[in-house]
Amino acid sequence: MPLCFGGDDKEPEDEYDPLPLGLRWRMHFGKKETDPNTGEAVLRLSSTKLLKTHCANTEYQALRLIDRHTSVPTYKVLAVYNRPEGKLVEYEGCTGKPLQDVWPGMPAHQKNKVVADLSRFVEQLRKMQPPKLCVVGDVTLGAALDYRFGSGRVGPFFSIKAFHDFVRRGHPPHDFSEKEIQLVHDPKKEYQLKFTHANFCPKNILIDDAGRVCALIGWESSGWYPEYWEYTQMCHLTPKTMGDWLDAMRNVMPRYDQELACEEALRSHYCGSIYDAPRSVRAPSPSPSELHAEQQEINDKNTDSTSG
Repeated sequence: MPLCFGGDDKEPEDEYDPLPLGLRWRMHFGKKETDPNTGEAVLRLSSTKLLKTHCANTEYQALRLIDRHTSVPTYKVLAVYNRPEGKLVEYEGCTGKPLQDVWPGMPAHQKNKVVADLSRFVEQLRKMQPPKLCVVGDVTLGAALDYRFGSGRVGPFFSIKAFHDFVRRGHPPHDFSEKEIQLVHDPKKEYQLKFTHANFCPKNILIDDAGRVCALIGWESSGWYPEYWEYTQMCHLTPKTMGDWLDAMRNVMPRYDQELACEEALRSHYCGSIYDAPRSVRAPSPSPSELHAEQQEINDKNTDSTSG
């Protein structure tokens, strides 16, 4: 009997990616671990290969971009599988120890080399150009997964001003007594967008047996942020025991000490988890015409400056 709407009676193809037989075999004998940074489930397939389950796309998309445009040492994305339980991502990495574990015993010449290499890597990240102007978000210009703001995704924000409004939870700058907040979040002050690791600290820097940087890890929060964000987050996340490393990095990176004071003041007002809750006070909502004009300005800039 023919079908009423044409076609045939075949079952639709599975929308999920099949796992290669070899990978399934290695998964069977893999060792279950937990990512110390994100709590994600990790399956250790070998000394250099691992599989992340329920993986956030913010990380593997960032790693692919970095692999194409920089020489920054990272884990290499081998394959991404869309599975019923979420994204499965196979990585090829390296064995190394966190910098904070080996730094105290390093000789001076090795410490200087590590700092010089890290400075070069950060500079390469900051030279990458965003695909669109004025969008604060993850590598794909979607919502960012930055644990500075709790457990959920935030944004994207179509201007740095909108990002600043979010960080202040809608309160205007003059509501705060700290002059640094008023100065940094002044709508007239302009900042550039830079690609940012956003979790750049000693625990996410792996060192090999020769004392060299073999990988930067922990990219799940990375994306396009105001130019000062890498510096302020690095200073906040670095433990006090690594003070000499932090001092050395501050000498080889662009410094944003006023922005750091602003960030610390805002952290004293709002802990990360508060961003998971609705804002009790919001900034005045712009009119539809204002929203349209702002979006049109952004679209015009992006059309002039990019191919997208």
